[in-house]
Amino acid sequence: MKDGLTVLASMATPAVLLLANAMLILSTNHRLQAILERVRETELTIAGQDTAPEITDLAVLNELLVGHARRARAAHRALLCFYSSAGSFMGVVVAVGLAGLEIPGMLPLALAVAFLGCALLGSGTLLLVYETAIGIRATDRRFESILELCGKLSRQSREPA
Repeated sequence: MKDGLTVLASMATPAVLLLANAMLILSTNHRLQAILERVRETELTIAGQDTAPEITDLAVLNELLVGHARRARAAHRALLCFYSSAGSFMGVVVAVGLAGLEIPGMLPLALAVAFLGCALLGSGTLLLVYETAIGIRATDRRFESILELCGKLSRQSREPA
């Protein structure tokens, strides 16, 4: 039987991955909340309840809403991957602990579950990259619209009354 220190050392790596995964879950939840806040702001603008709407073109607002929906779906899928990955890493910790007790078949099981957890973690990360790209496009579109508005206001202020 392996000594306790070796077993604990073997369990440390998946535990560190679990902590990193938890940080990704927290940051993804924060990103999702920001997306939903932007959806609420856009909704108020469309409903005419926004006191100072920066964008009034319904086509642009629709485009932004579609982008927000894609971002929200990507963030939700990333969360699903991260939660599944966290469960996998917990399974690895348990399987490594049982392997330390020399229960047959636990080490290959731990390895298989570790690969699954890493694949899920990687998938979630790719989804966040996709979500970020959508966010960049939405931000660029919002800035374009605001710059167009500034240009119109600037031309109006230069015209003689």
